[in-house]
Amino acid sequence: MVKTEAVKFLVTEECGRLARWLRLMGYDTAQATMQSLTELYRMAYSQHRIVVTRNSRVSASCLFPVIHLNSPLLEEQLRQLLRELKLELDDIRFFTRCDRCNVPVEEMEKPLVRDLVPPYVYRTQERFFSCPSCQRIYWPATHWQRACAVFDRLQREVGHG
Repeated sequence: MVKTEAVKFLVTEECGRLARWLRLMGYDTAQATMQSLTELYRMAYSQHRIVVTRNSRVSASCLFPVIHLNSPLLEEQLRQLLRELKLELDDIRFFTRCDRCNVPVEEMEKPLVRDLVPPYVYRTQERFFSCPSCQRIYWPATHWQRACAVFDRLQREVGHG
């Protein structure tokens, strides 16, 4: 089994939704927006990342791993990665990265977000997190519950971690 912190992904453009979900799961996931395969390969090699793609032009390399996804469906893509890499789903790591910037989020004291979130959210939530890069504020609400339901389902179906 592979430890979460040991894995870094480089997801090609056509798999952007997958990149977001890998970040929600706590994986360091860069989004490739390169114009050339050479640039993609250079980034994968220099940053020690696993390339994840549906692009048939991306070829496997002895310098870095490449995973070609079999399905256009998000949950199938996640299942494939979990199975092939024997990845762990670690709920301690869920929601620890900004889903946009890929930067680790930081917990904020509630009074500091009073003017940054809607009044209802401020009244009903106790924990808040901020991305130090884009300043986006996160809190555990229904979207977290829906994502956790997906993670639980994946854990049961894949059966390790």
